[in-house]
Amino acid sequence: MLPIYQSTETYKQAKLIFNDKSHSGLWFERFYDYQIFENNGNPLTNEQDKKKAKITEKDAFFKTFNGQRGVRECGNEKNLQAYAQRQSALCHAQDGKSTIYQNDWLMAIGLGNSHPLENGLLWHPTLGVPYFQGSTVKGMAKALMEQWGADPKLIKRWFGSVNLALPEKTAIFNDTFGMPLTEELKKQLDEQSIGAFIFLDAVPVKPVMLKQSIMTPHYGDWYQKGDSKPTDKNVQPGDWHSPVPVSFLAVEKAVMQFGVMPRLGANVTDDELEQISNVITMALEHLGIGAKTATGYGRMQKDEKAEREQKEKIQQALQEKANAERLKKAEEALTQAIANLNDNQAFIYKFKEKLSILGDSWKNNPNATHKVEIDGESYWFAEVFKKLETWNEDDQKYALNELFIPNQKSMSNKMKDRVKELKKKLGIH
Repeated sequence: MLPIYQSTETYKQAKLIFNDKSHSGLWFERFYDYQIFENNGNPLTNEQDKKKAKITEKDAFFKTFNGQRGVRECGNEKNLQAYAQRQSALCHAQDGKSTIYQNDWLMAIGLGNSHPLENGLLWHPTLGVPYFQGSTVKGMAKALMEQWGADPKLIKRWFGSVNLALPEKTAIFNDTFGMPLTEELKKQLDEQSIGAFIFLDAVPVKPVMLKQSIMTPHYGDWYQKGDSKPTDKNVQPGDWHSPVPVSFLAVEKAVMQFGVMPRLGANVTDDELEQISNVITMALEHLGIGAKTATGYGRMQKDEKAEREQKEKIQQALQEKANAERLKKAEEALTQAIANLNDNQAFIYKFKEKLSILGDSWKNNPNATHKVEIDGESYWFAEVFKKLETWNEDDQKYALNELFIPNQKSMSNKMKDRVKELKKKLGIH
């Protein structure tokens, strides 16, 4: 795979923008800039030289990508939280369930993806973080149920198919489920159908840390050539082979949200939803998710603290949305109410509406120190009264009747005297 913009000014400019806040997946997948060349610029042809150069340049790339600390944080917390909240809202709106988990150690995600490093990583296209596709979550949960010998008809209902029902796995089916694969049962399991549940992508709710990990396969030639040369002594697996270290990016400190919801028309019960959620939890704890689960990668546990934080943030977001809607309606009502008022009268009306938002803390309290903001300026009764002294008599009467007379108990004695004088002047009794 050739890197984009290799040896061009555009490439150099593009690389300057990459930092801790950039889309790490874009850098990793599209701007991998190490290639195996001789000093004259031609590609290396000697296999040994290519292997040595590959190891050296892979290490150089990891040092650049992960920085001095050897780890790289990726993902924007605000964007991840917003995505997780939307996904959780969707899940619950469809009578589903979302749960947050944290990994115990490391996770290997998308190692089979093509990349010059030989081992890739699965990146979310917009969030710039590693994630698991919903199909991976579904496969993990299904694998647990098959390994533990759950009812094959239930597996068929939830997931749409039973892997062990394939002809070549008949013997395994019998041992796993403790029942023969009869023709009638096989016919039921072979029917085309889709599962009763939809599994959502598992995406981090917080930025994750990436670090360089290493695997050392001893039997590389056997894995590559064993089928064609099983008797070759140089190919057969043995302790005399030299291990070849292979570096790859692993995920640590990941807090991820998993979601599952019933498919429309599947008639899923609440008990079934709870059961499938428990299956996902047990699969993450006992099987793990992603690659290299046999060596301890991919184990996850429920993160109750993150669950609480997520619920609080969702409630806060809903409250803010409700407040914004109420404010919008109040502004619309205000606009309609002042449509037939002149500017001075509209000012008094706005002041009254702002007072109502403050609650009762200012009422009957001459020493209140509140301020009301209107059109970028701060006012209280004294400032409003000073303003109305320049108005015509009609507007002054409106201000007294609508604002000052009803609220005299909340004014200082000096303010009361000024109101009394103006009432006398205008002939208001």
